[in-house]
Amino acid sequence: MRGGRVRVAGIAVAAAVVLSGCELKDDGDNLVNGKTQFAQKCAGCHTLARAGSQGVTGPNLDAAWQRANQDGLGRSTYKGLVHKQILYPGRFAQSSPVTGKPEQPMPAKLVTGEDAEDVAAYVAFAAARPGDDSGALAQAGQTKAEGTAQARNGTLDIPVGQGFSFRFANAEAPAGQVTLSSKNPQTTDHNIAVDGNGINEKGPVVKNGATSTVEVKLKPGTYSFYCSVPGHRQAGMAGKLTVK
Repeated sequence: MRGGRVRVAGIAVAAAVVLSGCELKDDGDNLVNGKTQFAQKCAGCHTLARAGSQGVTGPNLDAAWQRANQDGLGRSTYKGLVHKQILYPGRFAQSSPVTGKPEQPMPAKLVTGEDAEDVAAYVAFAAARPGDDSGALAQAGQTKAEGTAQARNGTLDIPVGQGFSFRFANAEAPAGQVTLSSKNPQTTDHNIAVDGNGINEKGPVVKNGATSTVEVKLKPGTYSFYCSVPGHRQAGMAGKLTVK
């Protein structure tokens, strides 16, 4: 039993969910941690409605559960399958839902140990389950870009936030030459890119505290800034850039 961990009772279909304040308890899996880890490491590639992720480069986990359910598998079995996929993804390689071509399997062991177990438990709990998460689970892994970044001295700083988000939801800059800069403190690859009004430029993909930059000459109008790593824009890593 993991002390102080938020849990859910029974990943199996017939299990009862027990609420204690804002906690969900079970046999030791921490769904808050699982959802948080999923948001940070998995949401850019997978669709999982309860986690708010819309990634398209990896399997749709809601649809995968529906298929598993049709095949007579319970959620506890699905949890075990997800856990194995996290640790040994090469065994489960399949065609990309976008290109139809064989896809590169995700890196093995993006999460390990208890974190991997928690991610598998959350996916098994959440996949294709009606309704929304509640209490502490509703807040887990949720990062919302807020505010407007302002260009200063020709540079527009839009740092990466937590999970698949930038810190700012919007940005403003004067017309002319602008350098978009995005520091990425995460171990997950991200970059800064901009498109609109005939512009389509991408900065280098970086991680571990490095900064992605892209220089563009912008006319007055509306543009989008985003992360161009496959699936990240679809997961919500984008914002509106207004040039005046």
